[in-house]
Amino acid sequence: MRALLLSLILAAPLPALADCAPGSTVFSCRIGGKVLELCQQGASLTYAFGPPGAPELVLSEPLLTVDYQPWPGVGSAVWESVTFRNGNHGYEVWTRSDRNFRGLEAGIEVSRGGARLASLGCDPGSASGPLYDRLFPLKEAAGLCWHGAAGGWSTDC
Repeated sequence: MRALLLSLILAAPLPALADCAPGSTVFSCRIGGKVLELCQQGASLTYAFGPPGAPELVLSEPLLTVDYQPWPGVGSAVWESVTFRNGNHGYEVWTRSDRNFRGLEAGIEVSRGGARLASLGCDPGSASGPLYDRLFPLKEAAGLCWHGAAGGWSTDC
């Protein structure tokens, strides 16, 4: 019984947290009256979305396993994404810019079972920067290397 209770607590989404601690923001933007934040918390990356200081949804995943897809180096736009899972739902945070980095677009794609439920764009000019600037170095610091040809992260560096 005790093990069942502990597993239910660990599987539940985290309670709402305040804004990212100073220096821990990986990405942030405004979407209407709400805030999207990705924060590094130790060896984890946390997704928070909702009103400032009172997120409605908080998800956390280890940096070793969080699904981060860096730009593959082709195409007319530099894009990347990181996806958090909550049961059958996916929350894909993305950034995109032209190759000359003039203007940054960002947003969230929400899906259930692979079907898109919502597409929310960050307010123009509110994105803190591309994911690459902070997330790629965090994955490397966690001991991972990106193998573009294989399309994935591994500890085989």
